[in-house]
Amino acid sequence: MTEGFDFKVEKEVVGLSDGGRVAIRRWGGSRPERIVLSHGNGLAIDGFHEFASELMADFEVVVFDMRNHGQSGPGEVMDNPWPRFVADIPEIYESIQGHFGEKPTHGAFHSLSSVATLLGQSRTPLGWRSLTLYEPPVPPVADAGLLEEFEEAHRGLSRRTRARRRRFSGPERLVTSLRKSPTFGGIPDAVIERLAEAMLYRADNDPEAPYELVCDPDMEANTFDIRLPREWWDGIATVHVPVQVVTGTTLGHDLPVLIRTAGFLAESFGFETASVEGGGHLMQMQRPQRSAEHAVRFATAHSKNNAA
Repeated sequence: MTEGFDFKVEKEVVGLSDGGRVAIRRWGGSRPERIVLSHGNGLAIDGFHEFASELMADFEVVVFDMRNHGQSGPGEVMDNPWPRFVADIPEIYESIQGHFGEKPTHGAFHSLSSVATLLGQSRTPLGWRSLTLYEPPVPPVADAGLLEEFEEAHRGLSRRTRARRRRFSGPERLVTSLRKSPTFGGIPDAVIERLAEAMLYRADNDPEAPYELVCDPDMEANTFDIRLPREWWDGIATVHVPVQVVTGTTLGHDLPVLIRTAGFLAESFGFETASVEGGGHLMQMQRPQRSAEHAVRFATAHSKNNAA
């Protein structure tokens, strides 16, 4: 697949310890400090091009697709992928430092990757200088009422995902499908088209529908069926890296429970908070400039030059 971006792209496919693979890329040039980006469930990092571009003046941008997503390619459908997602993050971090060089590194992660990184940091501390997490859907196990609301919303997501079409005649058919969901409202056409292309691979099994979703809908649904042991929640208290939680705003938000659960997470562990006016769960594609401003401000405050 041709990326077609207006900046240099350096790519490496990383082999993980269980045989999985992840595509890491540097978008743009080298800078003294780095910011690493990844995406949410079922998506692909190519949809975050405009968000990444807003960061390039201040940071070296390195991105990766989570396993079974985007340019990392299809893989095994796991009944419970979360332990593996969490275990992947330290391996990816070390691969980035090894391939692109050691330097101060921040993170700006969305949804799935934000949870995996936060939980990974609680279990295998890494050298992140700061983490900006966009609506991390960490199950609020310490609040029974909010947890039930969260799980009910995710049961609906899982149910609809399992019924999702898997094969398409081309990316344009996936664009049409995505446009039917309010989650993708407010995203420019060019961004949706780039995202749809990255979410598909050419399987060639069916001449009428040769494209297939990289992230199998069963894998995506199993990811929505997140179950977080209480000890994993409690372990977040051991994270001492500066963390900022960013949410969209309630008006027009497609999954308002994620605003409340992200707020509860931040309050429970003393994380800083920010919000993107007019943003839904996909705020980095809907409001890339405003979303990037929060990441730049927070990372700059915790950069090497500003370290105490």
